[in-house]
Amino acid sequence: MTYAGFLLLFVIAPTVLCGLVLWRRRTWPDPRHLAVIALLAVVYTTPWDNAIVRQGVWSYDVNKIWGIVLGVVPLEEYLFFVLQVIFTGFVLTILRRWLWQPEE
Repeated sequence: MTYAGFLLLFVIAPTVLCGLVLWRRRTWPDPRHLAVIALLAVVYTTPWDNAIVRQGVWSYDVNKIWGIVLGVVPLEEYLFFVLQVIFTGFVLTILRRWLWQPEE
């Protein structure tokens, strides 16, 4: 499986399903909050990911990525950082009723 296929199956598809649930409920996480968290995820994780790949702890099969590399990390990895934040924001928005019920 390619990295893009992984993203499609395990991140994008569930995010779209959660988006449909939220659309039906007419509720959304604040996009500004998601943007800030996504920016933090990219800024925090980029140096770490690049260092760990340079040290050979893990690598990416060049036949399974798009070939666009920032530093030594493929673009798909950066997309994962951002898409995972969106997915998590959607899931938490869906679960908000059960996780943060006001005390009576």
